Amino acid sequence: MEALTVVTVLYRSADMLADTLPTWVRSAAGLPVNFIFADNWPEDGCEKVIAGCLDEDRYTYLPDSSNPGFAAGCNRAVAAVPDGHVLLLNPDVWLPEDALARICAAIAEDPGVPIAVGLAMHGGEYVGIDLNPISLFIDRPAGAARGPLGPSGGAAVFPTELFRRFGGFYEHLFAWGEDADLAFRLYASGLRTRKMDLVLPHAGGHSVEGDNKLLGFRAFLLARNRVLVASRTFTWPLMVFAIPLIVVAHCGLALRRIRQGLLRPFLRGVLHGLREGPGARRQWTGARFGIVSLLGYLRVRRAG
Repeated sequence: MEALTVVTVLYRSADMLADTLPTWVRSAAGLPVNFIFADNWPEDGCEKVIAGCLDEDRYTYLPDSSNPGFAAGCNRAVAAVPDGHVLLLNPDVWLPEDALARICAAIAEDPGVPIAVGLAMHGGEYVGIDLNPISLFIDRPAGAARGPLGPSGGAAVFPTELFRRFGGFYEHLFAWGEDADLAFRLYASGLRTRKMDLVLPHAGGHSVEGDNKLLGFRAFLLARNRVLVASRTFTWPLMVFAIPLIVVAHCGLALRRIRQGLLRPFLRGVLHGLREGPGARRQWTGARFGIVSLLGYLRVRRAG
């Protein structure tokens, strides 16, 4: 059985982790599973929670009070993994006792491909990432006929070498959309993601809940990052086709942000995305997601 490292990025997560981490420990019992925690808000006591649940030889704790973002936190943690596979797991996810054993078994079946693990949140069940004509990328409903475009960053398995070979997550995105950026790049390169018949309970949004400033920051990042993901990962022919759809979609999204009181950060995000798009595109020189990729993805229906 190959080694598996659970990689978790923390931000204001102590209370949530105190609830979820014991379920991870029980699920890892008797398995070659270790843990790496990249803590972007170390002053809230996560280190104490971790030390109270895990033996010190079973985890690595990487604090960074500068808060470089989810994408950078994942990359830094994966860089500390020696080999094997990583399970990117949000701190607000609970693990059934057999979850990690089932994930290890799925890895053994086909060690070379990414795996999308399901999440139950907001009254629905989702597995990986799907395309959407309005928001560009969305959580893929578990019952969708098509396989996932790629894994969601909240519960994703990657061969460590593969994640590094593709440069990991694009750190400038900071958070929200970095998994879609990688998913488009993987798919364009011919790599397909398997889905698991495993759905994990997920609280969702604990790091921004109840904080209007952070909700505004998320609205900014989502608007900016949609533009940057398209700029980085789409071929020029697909960009010509997609730009009118993106414009119409952002008009609709603007109406939603007005109702939420988040129009200003949303518009700032769009403007930043347009300004930063050319530079972001130059930072990825590999295969890009084009019209052939799009048609193939829309046409193929497979079990996973």
